[in-house]
Amino acid sequence: MKKPLMMFCLGQRIIAVLLFSFTVGCLNAQHKTEFEFVETAPATLRKTMQSNVGAVFSSIHDSYFSKNVGLNLSGSHATREAIEQLQALWSTSRFYCTETNVITRVMRSPIGYQVRGVPVFFEQGETDTDKYQDLVLDFTSEGKISDVYIAIPQHQVEEILATGDTVTDLRRRQLILGFVENFRTAYNRKDIDYLDRVFSHDALIIVGKELKSQGDSPYPQDVSREHVIRTKMEYLNSLRSAFQRNQYINIKFSEIEVMQHPDQGNEHIYGVTLRQDWNSTTYSDTGWLFLMIDFKDEDNPLIWVRTWQPIFVPRNSVFWLGDFPLF
Repeated sequence: MKKPLMMFCLGQRIIAVLLFSFTVGCLNAQHKTEFEFVETAPATLRKTMQSNVGAVFSSIHDSYFSKNVGLNLSGSHATREAIEQLQALWSTSRFYCTETNVITRVMRSPIGYQVRGVPVFFEQGETDTDKYQDLVLDFTSEGKISDVYIAIPQHQVEEILATGDTVTDLRRRQLILGFVENFRTAYNRKDIDYLDRVFSHDALIIVGKELKSQGDSPYPQDVSREHVIRTKMEYLNSLRSAFQRNQYINIKFSEIEVMQHPDQGNEHIYGVTLRQDWNSTTYSDTGWLFLMIDFKDEDNPLIWVRTWQPIFVPRNSVFWLGDFPLF
């Protein structure tokens, strides 16, 4: 009597495995994203871009719905740098494109072409706004994906670009837009090497230090903040520890204001003031971030100043370009 029972149990296991494989296969087959890029770029180039993005997200979806830990991407569709960026994002939070059809406009960028508004879902995050976000994809002149980062809100994009009052200023504002989005995404993908490159060796970095009142009061302690100046090395070492402590880090930028330095000869210096919402596995805060960025070498912009202040500081009291005279 034992043998039929064993055969029955084995049959049940085989059926369960087959059902699981069938379910995973159906999920993969059901969720396929078709991309259509319109305008600006030549039709043949757009087809190449569509093909490359489609192939990349096909691999992403295969890994996501098959519950694979790794992400296997081909160098024929994306540059090595773009593959590394996608894998870094994936390692902090697996993701997939939420739409089955994505129709978006191709934009000219200072270094080639770009598409915005690719909707993705990240597994890690506290809220829907953490999990549902849009990606920006940059392309080489041959249509290969060259850069990937998380987009800031579209209305902010339009505001930043609309205030460019000269051809040079508009081009730099496009560069600033990409720089700010990539800078933000570097924290999400825990990219310490990128942050090391974009901070000047002598950067002035001001962070907030939390101070709690002492005493035996049964009421919650009062909290205030003071400014602490850190060297680039100290700041990056602190970030490394934060990256190790947290499974995921999600930073969002909003209320972005861009200002060009008014002095002749320093027009390549820009100040960017914005609201930063930091959400991570172990810690969250909101504050005002100010960046002074040097675009003299447009291919390698450098941050000279980075400051953070708590959100309760009035906007008109936040650090800005005029607080840091150039010598």
